[in-house]
Amino acid sequence: MLATCIVATGWIVRLRHEAPQAESSRPAATRQEPQRSATAQDILTEFSRIAGETDRVRRDARLLALAGRWSDAGPEDALDFAFGLPPGEVRDIFLRQLCVAWARKDAEKALAWSDRLDDAADRRQISSTVCIAVAESDPHLALGLALRHGSEDDDSGGLLENISAQWADREPTAALDWVRTQPGGEWHDRLLARVAFVLSRSDPHTAACRVAKDMEPGTMQDEAVISILHQWIMKDPQAAATWAAAFPEGDLHSRALNEFPN
Repeated sequence: MLATCIVATGWIVRLRHEAPQAESSRPAATRQEPQRSATAQDILTEFSRIAGETDRVRRDARLLALAGRWSDAGPEDALDFAFGLPPGEVRDIFLRQLCVAWARKDAEKALAWSDRLDDAADRRQISSTVCIAVAESDPHLALGLALRHGSEDDDSGGLLENISAQWADREPTAALDWVRTQPGGEWHDRLLARVAFVLSRSDPHTAACRVAKDMEPGTMQDEAVISILHQWIMKDPQAAATWAAAFPEGDLHSRALNEFPN
């Protein structure tokens, strides 16, 4: 048993229960030409001009401003329009910017809308974009949103780990305390390993203690130990050596000793 511690994209998106249509997400039998307001028509005209912009920096800045305007006017209509664009860089950028703009306005509603998407990869992509946008200002809120909208069960992209790491960068103690309250198991250990690694840059001793005490023994814990040890060696090699020397004989002990420069 490990010694505990020592004292020292292109998206193709379709809504559920709706027939896939190239022109619109609505079923063909009920689809009608949309009646656009003068403001909406102005936005469409502006998008056509932006799409032809040759300066990519200027183009992206203009797309961001347009996404904000259109998100205020009607984010669902904006996304419906964006999904109908030909695949490519402009489409992908505009989709991301629309999601970010909507997240900053009403993240809960944006995620509720994404829950209706038929394809799991599309749901992950959009919910990740929304939650990461929220995490820029409030990682704790972003984690809550992600969990309420199924990221615990559908998190192959590592969304929860990424947000937890963002939180640990700002408030390592709060992030660590939150992770420790989550149910045990692989998901808990993945989060803890990520947060502990971030914490190890400033406090490797605490990070080492948490990984040793709170993670299940096995490959995931071993990898977390080695990543923390590497950070600790750079910060305080003598303390790191004392910790590594307490490991029981075996593969992990040998790997730990190999981390030290000869």
